[in-house]
Order: sequence, then C-alpha cells, then structure tokens
Amino acid sequence: MKTFTAFIAAAAALAGMASAQTVAIMDGTVHTVSGDVIENGDIIIRDGRIAQVGADLSAPAGASVIDASGKVVTPGLFAPVSSIGLVEIGAVDDANDASPAQGPMEGFPLGAALNAIDAYNPSSALIPVNRAAGVTRALMAPSVGPTMFAGRAAVIDLSGRSNSVTRAEAAQYVAMGERGAERYGGTRMGAWAVFREYLDEARSYHANPNDYVRRPHDGRFAVSDLKALGPVINGEQPLIVSVNSANDIRTLIRLKNTYRLNVIIHGASEGWRVAEEIDAANIPVITDALYNLPGEFEDIDATLKNAARLNEAGVTITFTEGAHNIRLIRQHAGNAVAEGLPYEAALKAITLNPATMYGLGGQLGSLEAGKIADVVIWDGDPLEVTTRPEAVFINGRPQDLNNRQKMLMERYRDLERGDLPFAYRGGE
Repeated sequence: MKTFTAFIAAAAALAGMASAQTVAIMDGTVHTVSGDVIENGDIIIRDGRIAQVGADLSAPAGASVIDASGKVVTPGLFAPVSSIGLVEIGAVDDANDASPAQGPMEGFPLGAALNAIDAYNPSSALIPVNRAAGVTRALMAPSVGPTMFAGRAAVIDLSGRSNSVTRAEAAQYVAMGERGAERYGGTRMGAWAVFREYLDEARSYHANPNDYVRRPHDGRFAVSDLKALGPVINGEQPLIVSVNSANDIRTLIRLKNTYRLNVIIHGASEGWRVAEEIDAANIPVITDALYNLPGEFEDIDATLKNAARLNEAGVTITFTEGAHNIRLIRQHAGNAVAEGLPYEAALKAITLNPATMYGLGGQLGSLEAGKIADVVIWDGDPLEVTTRPEAVFINGRPQDLNNRQKMLMERYRDLERGDLPFAYRGGE
C-alpha cells in the first residue's frame, strides 16, 4: 500500500488531473455521519463519487491505495455561511466585494437582487488555506449593506477551479434584530414592518409582473429586488434570517408560518430559550458555539451551552465562522462537545446538516455510496485543534494542501538565508 508520504508527494500533480482517479482508502476509522462509525473501515472512490463504504472491502485493480491505519476519515467540512471568495482583505474596500457598503449608507438601491457569484473569485488565497484544514464546501453569502437584504448566496466547493459553483442562488440573506432595526427607524417594529412590506410587494409583483410595473410606486422597492425574492415567497429558496433574541425568534416563527417561508436562523444567541418552539417550527439554526459575552442587549442570555440545548430539543444545528477562518467551524464543534453536545451530533453539524439545509443532503455531507466524494483523512480527532488533514478529496480529486500561510512559514523558517530581505537575515 502507498504510504501517506508517497501519496501526499503525488497529490499536487494529481489535483490538476482532468478526471478523478479511483482511490481506495483502507483500514481507517470511518465516521460515516449518517450511520455507524466503522473501525478499520474502507472507502472506494470512483469517478468522483463514493462507490463503496464498509469493512473488509477489496481495492479495485489499478486503484491508488491509501493505508489509513490509525487515521480518522470523515466527510469534508461544510461552512454554512461565509464570505469566502468575496473578501480578500476585509479592511480594504477594493479587496472586499461582500457588500455594496460596509454598514448603512444612503444611495445604493439594491439588496436582494445582488448575486454572490457575480463577484466570486475562485483564485482567492483564502480558499487554499481553508481547504488545507478540511473545508471542502461553503455557502458564499453577500454581507448586508444599506437595505436589510444582502442578496443571493451560492454553495461552492473549495477546489479553486473555475467551475467550482455547486449551487447558484442557494439561499437569500436578510438581517433582522438589531442590524435590521438600525436600518429602519432604529426600532424592531420598523424593521419587521418593512420586512412584511417586502414580502407583500414581492407577492404582488409575481402575481402579475406587467400590471405591477404599470402601476405607480413610491420607489422604495426596486423591481430587481422583488424579482429576486420570487423563490423566497414561493418557499423554494431558503431565507437565512439573522436574529438573536428570543423575542425576535418568536416574531420570525410567526412570520414564517404566515408567509410559508423556508427559514434558516443565523445567530440565535438566545435560541436555547425558545428551543422547543424553533424545533416545532422546523427551523434549522446556524450559531456561534464560542459566543457567551453579550455584544448587544439582544444577546444578554447568550451561553456556551446554546448548541447542546438546541440539539437536545431536536433543532438541526450548524456553526459559523467568518470568511478568513471558516476552518474554525470544527473548533466550534469541539467546544460545543465540551459543553454537552454529543460528539457525533457535533460532527454532523459541520458536514451533513449544512448540506441538508441547502437541499444538498442527498449528494454531500456523509460517507455513503453514490454521494459526491468530499473526503478528509485526519491524523487524529478532527475536533481537536492540533489535528491536521493528511489528505483532502473534493469531487473525488486529491487536493494540493499547500497554501500561502505554509509557504510563508517555509520561507522564513531559516532566517540565515541570504536570499531573504536584509531585516530577516538574523543580523543586527
């Protein structure tokens, strides 16, 4: 069998191949996520998909065989909300395409009509950094600008290939709670009233577009935004709603039931207080497992046990972490385990749950025959911060784990090198 050293040495070359190879990963601890953990388990990857998962399988003739003894094998990690591919340097305007404005600003009329894939940069340096940490898919979402709607998000894979969009327009994003209130009169009443107006206007537009555009309007609702909200009001497209307080969550549940929306909550720092109500409304939650110090009055009952309590109530959960470090979702999962979340539930929260939220659970998120082969081989427990991937597969292709951070480390490892800038040569 090939050793990991030999396999990794060949991975960079293999990653550029036009077609996926047949790979047999043998004798690892396989966390299928959708089923049992298989000790000394095997996975056969063929034509970009998982062909077989089980124990005591035979490697197909001609397959690249990897001895995963003593290693842990999981599905690739799935970041449920991020701005990866849209932001390179957050503090530099021309390197940040996530939002039309960094905060409320007058003048820019559109929100829901914005489409993340129009600004997607698959060559972003952040993609290899997070891919090397086991993240294989992510939802790339715009950030909220002048209006409450941020725009349409897309699911991408982290291969860095030009055709790496898995699902365009996978979700729409809207900010409520404190962020919504500050855009509409400084009050939640104003924000929820405008939210309902958007939904009503979108319904009216889609019922008869020609009649709608002929009627006079006050210009507050751009036709492009109303057009983009069509899949939301029909319940076909998930609407990610940023809310934190228990009161806002209850208001959202009422609105979901009234308009029959497909809702996902982002935030829910007080979600544990209304966990049974969230479960009864069948709303998934994207939360921050490390958040317990209130940043706003709406977060006053935040707790590190939020994820465990939501899960215990039956709520489907997953974890969020910015743009540059979406790889830290596994740290969120590990901390949630320390606060009472069952281990396998934590692993599911960063693999199968986000895939299911965006209608991709039948293709991604678990190690099952027929699914797309996003697979990670770890050198230890994936929820431990010191653990690292030794191999990452996206669509059955082995990925190059080199990245800018690793190259900088290698460059400055030896400060005596003469080809370094003078200040780095170790002298005075």
